[in-house]
Amino acid sequence: VPSLRETNIFTVYNSSSFASGLSLKIDSRDDPYAPTKGIYLFNSYWLSQKKIHGPEEFISENLERSLRIFKVYFDFSVYYELFNRQVFAAAIHARELNSSITEISDLFFLGGTNSLRGYRENQFQGGRVIWSNLEYRYLLSKRTFAFTFVDVGYYLRKEDSKLKINQSEGIKPGYGVGLNLETGLGVITVSFALAKGESFSEGKIHFGLINEF
Repeated sequence: VPSLRETNIFTVYNSSSFASGLSLKIDSRDDPYAPTKGIYLFNSYWLSQKKIHGPEEFISENLERSLRIFKVYFDFSVYYELFNRQVFAAAIHARELNSSITEISDLFFLGGTNSLRGYRENQFQGGRVIWSNLEYRYLLSKRTFAFTFVDVGYYLRKEDSKLKINQSEGIKPGYGVGLNLETGLGVITVSFALAKGESFSEGKIHFGLINEF
């Protein structure tokens, strides 16, 4: 098997980390899977001490081997029944990373079923990620409903001269229709979504288990 030096392949450093955090959660929804009213708030702060161990051939003399990584998570959603069986749902999510060195394993990912529909799973990554979801739902039963949606996401990965990474940034909208279905296997969701500028034939089908929106 060729060594890293022979193949010149490098992805992330070998490292270990210890993390501690503090979280706040407020949940007044009448149902966690298909709420018709209430709010959900989750706010979390995490501090990690990370130590880089190798590979030695990719570690320069000026590389920091001991890092502090600070992460913030914020999720807020609100649900309101406009008319009988018709629910408006809105959510905002934010992630922030602060560290002198940001490897891809430390970054947040954006795109796909649980964040920004209309794009591939984890298509974008950044140290700062924000996305919003707006849905208009029509309830067919307690936990089965059809819906239309608009998602908007933002990502920022700052320039890192040490890892020779250029800054990348973007705002990406997506929209479409879908169906949440309660089955014997659990609550599943299927949606058809388009990214900005895509034709109908370029749309993406997202499928997955529902946890919490």
